Amino acid sequence: MLATIDEFGEEGWLDYWADLRRAGVNVAADWDSAYYGDFLRYGGQSSMVVSYASSPPAEVIFAKEPTDIAPTGVIEAGCYRQVEYAGVLAGTDYPEAAGKLVDFMLSVEFQETIPLTWFVFPANQDAELPQEFVDYATVPEDPTRFSARYIAENRDRWIKEWIEVMEG
Repeated sequence: MLATIDEFGEEGWLDYWADLRRAGVNVAADWDSAYYGDFLRYGGQSSMVVSYASSPPAEVIFAKEPTDIAPTGVIEAGCYRQVEYAGVLAGTDYPEAAGKLVDFMLSVEFQETIPLTWFVFPANQDAELPQEFVDYATVPEDPTRFSARYIAENRDRWIKEWIEVMEG
């Protein structure tokens, strides 16, 4: 959704989704259902699925038949730079333990496990990427990025408008 807002602007992004809906786009309940249920690669009816630009390494590593070619690709136009966060909640009874957990999660040791377990890029720039990840993940040159403030100011409205279009 955010990538389409960036691409088509506030004046056109909903038209894009309306066109997709008229063309028969399917919106699944969750990623697993979309990827492993609806996606043509796994027996579904959809020739495309929204996933991560870092999904192709998983397709190679977990392929039933060994392969050196990722069977899925990435359309770089339309990639959104997603950042996942961890933090300590205000009011916790265990602020020191929570802080230690966050510190561990940011360590090189932990960050180097992320690419081949979560199939996303590590946040710690000192973490080395495994070769399979380097070989098969796509790093979009210019992914869409919005400030957290801009998203917070508009998120509820965007979601409401999107649901209205998709429910038709």
